[in-house]
Amino acid sequence: MGGLGGPPRPPDARSRPGQAGAPLDCPRAAPALLEVRDLHVSYGSIRALQGVSLAVPQAGIVALIGANGAGKSTLLRAISGVVRARQGSVSLLGEELVGLPVHQIARRHVIHVPEGRGMLARMTVLENLRLGGLAARERRDPAGDLERAFALFPVLHTRRRQLAGSLSGGEQQMLAIGRAMMARPRLLMLDEPSLGLAPLLVREIFRIIPRLAGEGTAVLLVEQNARMALQCAAHAYVLQTGRVVLAGPAADLLAAPEVQRAYLGAG
Repeated sequence: MGGLGGPPRPPDARSRPGQAGAPLDCPRAAPALLEVRDLHVSYGSIRALQGVSLAVPQAGIVALIGANGAGKSTLLRAISGVVRARQGSVSLLGEELVGLPVHQIARRHVIHVPEGRGMLARMTVLENLRLGGLAARERRDPAGDLERAFALFPVLHTRRRQLAGSLSGGEQQMLAIGRAMMARPRLLMLDEPSLGLAPLLVREIFRIIPRLAGEGTAVLLVEQNARMALQCAAHAYVLQTGRVVLAGPAADLLAAPEVQRAYLGAG
């Protein structure tokens, strides 16, 4: 598959947008917050990422779609420092992140909500939220951060004294996102936020994501529900066996016949 007219290239880029390994920049009107260039990650002899390049604009929503095993979760783990890149660059506003430990990346307000949510089940909702705030370098207004989390997800306020392990799956996902927001992320990376949730709760999660972007948080979204991800995002990338095979405006990818056949169930 070829590219779908990705965002403008930098002056020194010679590869077509959407081509595997090509430098892919954000539109000039939306400067890149995060830039990933030629990223390679291996697990032993398995090459999980093979020259992935992408960009996330400030306060933008970018979706990553692809089949299971395409490398989407590995990419988020590499950005957050959970796995080490073998080659390539990950930069946040020009600062290189590759090689930094996880806690140092988190202190730069790059926050990862992994698949499975990672709740501390024997701690209360309130304790989980307060722990999320420890990732922030400066704690100027923890009470205000809590108010913001409760405003995003009012059910968390109702359940604040309840053990996190006793919450429903949807409530745990809300807690995971609320805890991440306590760190005041510049970039919020969400891995499969709709996994295992009822349709009503999925709609609630996807209602919140544009609100986060509207308040200044960039979102990099990995999501198996490709239709909802593409409807939510402004720009999108398709990963296949560790490579970017399509990139462009999310609306264009949503309409692309190859994406409809492969990911949207079209005949």
